Amino acid sequence: MISSDAGRSSGVDITQRLLVAMTDSPEWQVQAKRLVELWLVSAGASSVILLSPTGPDQIEVYCCRTSTEGSFQTTKVTFESPFSILLNIESLIQLVAEAGLIGGIRPDAFQWLDLAAVLLVQLPESDATERKDELCKLLTTAARQLLSRVVDRPLLTPHQDTLEAMAEFAAGAGHEINNPLASIIGQTQLLLKNDSSAERRQAFETIGAQAWRIRDMIGNAMLFARPPRPQACRFNLVEVARKTLQPLTTVAIDDHIEIKLASTSDVIELDADQSQLQTLIVHFVRNSLDAITGTGRSGKIVVTLRDDQPGAVEMSFSDDGPGLMTSETRRHLFNPFYSGRSAGRGLGFGLCNAWQIARIHGGMIIHESSEDGGTVFHVAIPTAITIPAPESSGE
Repeated sequence: MISSDAGRSSGVDITQRLLVAMTDSPEWQVQAKRLVELWLVSAGASSVILLSPTGPDQIEVYCCRTSTEGSFQTTKVTFESPFSILLNIESLIQLVAEAGLIGGIRPDAFQWLDLAAVLLVQLPESDATERKDELCKLLTTAARQLLSRVVDRPLLTPHQDTLEAMAEFAAGAGHEINNPLASIIGQTQLLLKNDSSAERRQAFETIGAQAWRIRDMIGNAMLFARPPRPQACRFNLVEVARKTLQPLTTVAIDDHIEIKLASTSDVIELDADQSQLQTLIVHFVRNSLDAITGTGRSGKIVVTLRDDQPGAVEMSFSDDGPGLMTSETRRHLFNPFYSGRSAGRGLGFGLCNAWQIARIHGGMIIHESSEDGGTVFHVAIPTAITIPAPESSGE
């Protein structure tokens, strides 16, 4: 624990302030305070704690409790801890318990990994379990909406609701476009086979190349919209990362870019889909390669693997490229079809597919930006993922 402050506020005006919260886009600190007070007023909680990282090694905590006078006592505390602790509820509870923020009743825990936030709530003992569950469901939905409106997050996180909507669109559009596209490609190949004119053949090859480009884009869209279920196996992430980076390192040398792998251990074992995590690594490294190459100068990319938090592994991807220059780029960073590079370079699917891989592994992604340039992405993945059962297709 490195710092704290405390304050008091009355519950009289909480309803009015919550109505304002649903219509404006406030700062994180303001919204966090509103959120924890919401649980105290509406659910009768004795203690509410919101945890979220301000960096890869720092967790900010908002704790709100009722005082003996009936008012609220709000405390802000900062812990030095890897952000991947948000994946481990037991470690989180132990962290706040040792700081004296909770005690007695075990708190209910609510994770919003796409928002990089976890809520711990101590509710009174009650026989009305069904009513309690319904109220918690309502309040977690409201709390999530409140946090998603924040405009000044110190860390950029992918917005799950937006990306899921785009995934639905991509699935439908991809299916409809693929059929006429297959006809264009087939007819182009037929014309190439039967036409001897060099000029027309060049035109047909251009048509075919662009049609294949569209097909690649649709394939990426379908992969983003309907990613395959992970096939978990046990492997050494360090060795897999080393093999994955080898061909990329060879390409980078030609552009005077150094790729370096660092790790807290020679062996970091986890149960996950090896192929999908290799794809995730490739997406982030290629994103860095393209960013540095676009500057026309040499550069460096560092991939760091960490296993110092129980139950999770961390991967970070840093480069000394130009960074995210505009708020527009930051806002659309994980959106499919969006690329911060010049037209014709990249299809804009690298980061959004990396997000999908992290999401279906039960992990999260955060991003740090610096005014001095450079880009850093941090990924946390559970060491043992739980593969969801396939949905029933019905009769």
